[in-house]
Amino acid sequence: MIVSKPKIGTLFSVGLFISLALGIFVYGLIQIQTATDRTWWYVLVYTSGPIGFLVLIKILFSLKTLKVSKEKFEVKFPFKFQKYSFGGKEIDHWFHTSIKTYGGLYEEFTIKLSSGKQLAISKQENTEYDKTLKYLKKKFKKLEKC
Repeated sequence: MIVSKPKIGTLFSVGLFISLALGIFVYGLIQIQTATDRTWWYVLVYTSGPIGFLVLIKILFSLKTLKVSKEKFEVKFPFKFQKYSFGGKEIDHWFHTSIKTYGGLYEEFTIKLSSGKQLAISKQENTEYDKTLKYLKKKFKKLEKC
């Protein structure tokens, strides 16, 4: 059984960014009351707060855990309270994407189901990426699109 979860490093860095954005938001709310020139404090409060909240919501709702065993896939979204399962026969096609970036190589695979749903897992954000990709290449080689 292969279990792919979000990496701790990714969660830590995103958590740090969100903490900074929301901290700046709170600090701005406190300082805006005593400031003589409030223009820049308003800009700070009205940008850092929404950005922090939107990133927080986006990250929480995109976290997923993938379990793979014997041509059965189970995907759990803990903050959406959703779980769905599908078998290997429901996979329409899948593809692997590699993009060379300044910081290294970004890798991701996407599984598209016959129902129209799709699942994307990236190497930088998930554990057991290599094992899952190897499993897909071994069991579902015919469904791979380049």
